[in-house]
Amino acid sequence: MGGDIMTKQNFHGSFVLVLHAHLPYVLHQNRLEEEMLFEATAETYIPLLEMFNKLVDEGVSPKVTIGISPVLAEQLTNSYFKYKFREYCLLKMQYALQDQNTFRNVNEHISGLARMWEEFYSRTYTMFMEKYNEDLLSAFKKLQDEGHIEIITCGATHAYFPALREDTSIQAQVKMAVKTHQRHFGKKPRGIWLPECGYRPPCDWSPPFTSDYGETPYPRKGVEEFLSENDITYFVIDAHQLMRAWPNDIFKSPMETYLVGGAQIPKKPVTVFTRDIKLSAQVWWHQVGYPGDAAYLDFHKRHEGSKHRYWRITDNRLDMAYKELYYPDDSYRHRVKEHAGHYKWLIAQSLKSNYQNTGTATLAMTAFDAELFGHWWFEGPTFLYYVIKWIAADPETKSATCSEYLDQNPADIWVHLHESSWGRNYDSSTWINPEVEWTWERIYHAEKEIQYLAKDFASRKNDQTLQRILKQAIRELFILQASDWQFMITNWSTRDLAEKRVVERHEDFIRLAKMAWDYGHGRNVPEEEWVFLHHCEMRNDVFPEPELGWFSKLDYPPKSKE
Repeated sequence: MGGDIMTKQNFHGSFVLVLHAHLPYVLHQNRLEEEMLFEATAETYIPLLEMFNKLVDEGVSPKVTIGISPVLAEQLTNSYFKYKFREYCLLKMQYALQDQNTFRNVNEHISGLARMWEEFYSRTYTMFMEKYNEDLLSAFKKLQDEGHIEIITCGATHAYFPALREDTSIQAQVKMAVKTHQRHFGKKPRGIWLPECGYRPPCDWSPPFTSDYGETPYPRKGVEEFLSENDITYFVIDAHQLMRAWPNDIFKSPMETYLVGGAQIPKKPVTVFTRDIKLSAQVWWHQVGYPGDAAYLDFHKRHEGSKHRYWRITDNRLDMAYKELYYPDDSYRHRVKEHAGHYKWLIAQSLKSNYQNTGTATLAMTAFDAELFGHWWFEGPTFLYYVIKWIAADPETKSATCSEYLDQNPADIWVHLHESSWGRNYDSSTWINPEVEWTWERIYHAEKEIQYLAKDFASRKNDQTLQRILKQAIRELFILQASDWQFMITNWSTRDLAEKRVVERHEDFIRLAKMAWDYGHGRNVPEEEWVFLHHCEMRNDVFPEPELGWFSKLDYPPKSKE
């Protein structure tokens, strides 16, 4: 008994790690876009699975919360993806062999690095085919079912909720997410990663840009209401979002959880977990964080032919021409362990300091894009392996999933959040600005059109042909709504691809909507339109079960002000 008391007294708190895995729909696009998914799979998703399973084999339960966006889940289970990913791994192995031959008599070290890449993709190919049977989601589900990780969801296609014109669009994004999550992982999600951590409270709202529908403000629901209606109990925000929350006269700490106050909601209140900005910046901020260390593999410099990476960061300010060759032993044997040890110490010190000040064991919560680990920071999964392992070995700390922590430590303090995100300036300016105004004009048009279709054809649920057209129109709308397009345009990151996707998805939506109107009202639909529909179904093969009714009316309309 005394030992139990001593253990409890020594316990300072929990480390809560949240990873957000997401990529927009890229299948059946050009090679560059598809390779975004293949690279993330080879360098992040499979290495994370390997890291989790290695810890489990060693008797350590990772207790990581990982969000897998519905649109990413749909792509990872797509037969076209499986075929193309196998092809991609074989091609990367071939390129590595060519580099070995090219550099064998010129630079023995580069030839050795090429052999490293050949082995990497050979191992990846074998694991994908044999260990995971081409089914990565089932591997994540197995870890979930055994209690080692928690899987949460996101908006169906990562739409930026604060900017959507219609509450029915947010309702549809959340309902589609829950339905897709349940199909892939066997149960409803308890948590959600709000796309871009984008939150908007209940308010009178009007579109941020001039539109054909007028500018008179109208009642909008708070984002948390849609979550509560779908039995989602928590979401994640950035520390700056919490600090700006009302009331202003209470101390708010990212080491506590809070209930989100807004309009009346029909079910349970929703909790927010807050990302610790200092602990998170130590990892994600490339300029000062661990991933920018000189010894680590450089992400940007690649061999012109094979696109394999053979150089280390050397110096963040250095021109690409002066990068030095990569030495894996230096980064893996020395720097990764050193950085993981330092990070574990920072986490433990943060929890200990808070415990000494408050007398309460709370949490240290960090959240990152999953693709940081492995894809952007090649050594990242190994870093996480040591951090999680060493936290588990320390009696003063432990790792916990969000739900585990919440079950043991329910929130009881209410806060009211402002419209905010984890983007630039912690507001909506990355996704709402003059550079992307034209994208929202198209999205707003499509949002209204799908509402008209939903209301007009509400009684035609048994017309399978009409439903086929309408479901594909919904898929095109979902992809059109992805926040990735505004992010890419605003930040000039493959901007042309994003602009092309917005234009194409909107044009295809318009064409399908017209087809639905024509067919639904008995007008002739030319043969080429049926061919077009089939082409859309083959290309954007996601979400087999969208429901038109989600767009016709809200399950719970916004409460009127008294």
